[in-house]
Amino acid sequence: MDRIESTSSSDGVQRAPTDRDTRQAETHAWCVAAFGDHDARSIPQRGLRLAEEAIETAQACGCDPAMLHRLIDHVYAKPVGELAKELGGLGVTLLALAEAAGVSADEAERQEIDRVRAKPLSHFAARNAAKAAAGFHVSAVSGPDDV
Repeated sequence: MDRIESTSSSDGVQRAPTDRDTRQAETHAWCVAAFGDHDARSIPQRGLRLAEEAIETAQACGCDPAMLHRLIDHVYAKPVGELAKELGGLGVTLLALAEAAGVSADEAERQEIDRVRAKPLSHFAARNAAKAAAGFHVSAVSGPDDV
């Protein structure tokens, strides 16, 4: 897998990649292998999968599903945010939750990557197909400028 040579911050400064940047690139390559380039690059599809994981996390935290339904309406009533800023907010919130729960977010992420990679790609392709058959698939591919 290709490694990221450098990253560019919002201020245009080039920085060396972090371990997480490397895991991000490697995870993308895994997604391409498991789901195909189209699904791996589909911003709406990746967002749908992220929402699924966030809901499962909220469930594990004991959140009330009725409140989650109200929260969706509340969020969608507001103007759409910028993807990079929302991802930053997601990361900060993840770290805050992990600390409150006494869990290392970094270690949990690494363990999940190892768990996922230990399974055959066909396992995830089948799960992805089942989700698509259930109506949870977005076929549009868009780039960051389209969000």
